[in-house]
Amino acid sequence: MHETQAPTMPSTNPSNPRPAPPITGVAHATLPASDLERAERFYVDLLGLTLVRHFDRATFLKYRPERAAEAEADADNSPLHLELRCGDLQLDIFLQRDHRPAPPRPHPHIAFEVAPHELDPFRERLSAAGVPTEGPRRLGPPGHASLYFLDPFGNLLELVTMGYEGPVHPGPPELAALSQAPS
Repeated sequence: MHETQAPTMPSTNPSNPRPAPPITGVAHATLPASDLERAERFYVDLLGLTLVRHFDRATFLKYRPERAAEAEADADNSPLHLELRCGDLQLDIFLQRDHRPAPPRPHPHIAFEVAPHELDPFRERLSAAGVPTEGPRRLGPPGHASLYFLDPFGNLLELVTMGYEGPVHPGPPELAALSQAPS
């Protein structure tokens, strides 16, 4: 069997003519949260992501006992986190006790892909849980639809689909319409 390697891009920096080695994928993405139990209820119970591991204080100290004296587990920027799975994406929600949400901006955000017939039920599910949504919006080709919302910590999230046949508003989301999501 013959393996092919992704082509390397030539360097654009004349002082360093060697091309960079290829990057083979995205290992994980992270988001901050000020409460891991609340994050678990939102991401696992409401959105349906798979909980792979709840890396709480006891788990951290079990795997990293040499770091117990550093009080790292109790720091504002903590190593404690939820490891979640959504398809091929590993999403880690890290405890940041001092995290304060900023007003929502279009970027960065995480977009979760859903089937076209699941977008409206998701909007209803979020609404029933008291989570404000904005959309569906169409920014792409016909059939594209995006639904925007915030997690309880002010992180912007999107549900996106292709092949949607319901009504959509053209243009970017009105993020000012979103407020903090409940637990």
